[in-house]
Amino acid sequence: MSPRRRTFINILIGFVIAGSAYDIVTDQEHWPFSQYPMFSGVWRSSTFTWLRLFGVTADGREFPLDANRYVAPFDQSRLPKALRRILDGRDGDVRVRLALADCLARYEQLRRDKSHDGPPLTALRLYELEWTIDAQAANVNRPDRRTFIAEVAR
Repeated sequence: MSPRRRTFINILIGFVIAGSAYDIVTDQEHWPFSQYPMFSGVWRSSTFTWLRLFGVTADGREFPLDANRYVAPFDQSRLPKALRRILDGRDGDVRVRLALADCLARYEQLRRDKSHDGPPLTALRLYELEWTIDAQAANVNRPDRRTFIAEVAR
């Protein structure tokens, strides 16, 4: 390998290491570098809180939209985080209702396209659910607390 090529590769490796180190030290994320948030902290809370969408049928029955097919092209790992970011931002209450209206329209379009077999919805509700962490996840379908956040209707 030529000295010029070796120098270029060493500079490139140094850049990757420096970029990753910067993101780790500053606890930021700049693509393609990362502070690896999944591995950079320890969960110390005894509870877990998550946003979840619930569909409301014509007879008033609620059911969780807890499958990706109901919220495509979104998924269950990213949509709640995006809704939380909207809620915590400027004009969060107004903007989250716009997001919910879009989710409701997408749900109905997916249903009409036969992408899922869910019932027709008259409304969509957003709740914040909280669980006490159970090592066996025996309470996964029974949150300890359910707080209403917002609703949109067709």
